[in-house]
Amino acid sequence: MNRLLLLTAFSLFSLSAYAQSKPAPVAQGIDIQFDDKQTENDMDALRRWLQDKRLVSLKELGGDLSISGEVRTEGQLANEKRAAQGTNNFIQQRGMNSATGKPSLAWDVEFNLMLDYHTERTWAAMKVEFDNDMGIRSGTVNKVRLEKAYLGGRLIAGDTFTWDAEIGRRYLINVFDSKLQFGSLFDGFLFRFGKAWEDIGNFYTNIGVFLVDDRFNHYGQVMEIGALRIANLPLNMRYSIINWYRPFSQKDLGNAPTPTNPFPEPVPQPWRYLTNQYIIFYQDYPSYLGKRLLKVYAAGLINPLAEGVPQTGKTMIEETLADGTVVWKVDKKGKKENLGWYAGATVGLVKKAGDWSVDANYQWIQEQAVAQGDSTGIGRGNAAGTGFYTANQNGSGGPTTRATAFSSNNFKGFQVEALYAFTDNLTLQQTIQMSWTLNKKLGPDDDYKQYEIEFIYAF
Repeated sequence: MNRLLLLTAFSLFSLSAYAQSKPAPVAQGIDIQFDDKQTENDMDALRRWLQDKRLVSLKELGGDLSISGEVRTEGQLANEKRAAQGTNNFIQQRGMNSATGKPSLAWDVEFNLMLDYHTERTWAAMKVEFDNDMGIRSGTVNKVRLEKAYLGGRLIAGDTFTWDAEIGRRYLINVFDSKLQFGSLFDGFLFRFGKAWEDIGNFYTNIGVFLVDDRFNHYGQVMEIGALRIANLPLNMRYSIINWYRPFSQKDLGNAPTPTNPFPEPVPQPWRYLTNQYIIFYQDYPSYLGKRLLKVYAAGLINPLAEGVPQTGKTMIEETLADGTVVWKVDKKGKKENLGWYAGATVGLVKKAGDWSVDANYQWIQEQAVAQGDSTGIGRGNAAGTGFYTANQNGSGGPTTRATAFSSNNFKGFQVEALYAFTDNLTLQQTIQMSWTLNKKLGPDDDYKQYEIEFIYAF
C-alpha cells in the first residue's frame, strides 16, 4: 500500500519539476547536488560550500578533474543524564565512572579528500573521510569511510526543463531537506526533474530508490517536490515522502524466543515508517538587516504507517498456546507517537573572510515520526546505543518494554549554531543544543546538553 501511495504522489506531482531561473550547465566546478538546491543560502549551504570547494582543476580526457580537501579539528562537550521511568535518580551516561564510559569531552581530527570529474553532460563525485578520535591512548588512526561516490548525467538540457539521473552513494540529507530526518546513507538511484515558469516560479521533483538491506531485498523509496520563488516572491515550499517499510519476522530480526523472554504479539516492526514532511520558508535580503540573508522556516512531519505503541498500552498479558508456548500480548493497544515539527530562523551568510551567520531553531518530535537511525535532529545523546522497539536499533536483541524503550526521538529542544570566517579558507563553527524527554511515560527520562566547537580549513 505504501508503494502505491508513492506512485500516486509521483503521478500527481511529476509535472512539477526542479528548475532554475536560468538552466545551469553541468560543469560549474561545484557539486551538482548542492548547486541544484539553489535556495540553500544558509548555514548548511556554507558547510556544503566548504566541503565542495574546488581550487585545483585539471583538463584531461575531454573533461575537468577538480581536487579539494578539508582539515577539521572538533571538540564536543556533552552532558547526558538518564533516569529510570518514574524516578528522579539521574545517572551520568558519559565521563569517568559513568554508565557507558564514553567521554564527556571528546576531540576528533578529520581529513576529507574530494574529487569531481565532469564533462559537458556527465559527472562523477567522490569523497573519502578520515575521521578519527584524538588521544595517544584513546585515539584512533584507522577510521576511514567512503562518504560519497556517485556518477550522473543530464538526459534533457532544455531552456526551462532539465532531467538528470544519478546512481551511487551519498547521504540523503545531501539531496533532501530536513532538520529532523535524512541522516542515513543514500545508496541508490536518483532522478531529478526541473521546470521554470517566469511568472509562476521554479519547480523541482527529486525521486530516489535506495538499498536498506540486500539480504532481505529491503529497498526504500523517497521523493521531494519543491516550489521556489513562488510568484517571484521570497516564498518557498517543499514536500517530501520517504518509505522505509518492509515486514519482518522474529527470525528475520535475529531474535529467538525463550521461556524467560517471550515475544509480544504482533512482532515489533522497526522499519514501519512512511514519513511525510512539509516545509515552508521565507528567504530574502531585507535592507533593515543591511542586505544580509534572512531565512525563516517551519516544517511538520507525520508517519501515517505508525501503529499504536505496545509500550504505551495499559498492560501486557501472558497467554499459553495449545502447544505450551508462552507469549505476551498487549491488553490494550497504545496510542500512536508519530508527529514532529521544527521552526527557526537564519541571519547572515558566510562566503568570504569576515562573514558570519547564526541559526536558531526549536525541535519537537515524537517517537515514531522518523525512522530509527535516520534522525538528524538534536537527539538525546543515546550513549548506550539502545533501540526503541528492540534492544538494538537494527531490530535484534529482543523487544523492549515500556520502561526500557529508548531512541534518538521522543524529545523537545533547541539548537543555536554560529559560523564565522577568519579567512576565505578558515572557518569556526560553534553549536549549542539541548533536549529533554517529550513523553516521560515512554522509556527512561533523559536530559541532554552539548556544546561543539570546530575549526574547518578548506583548500
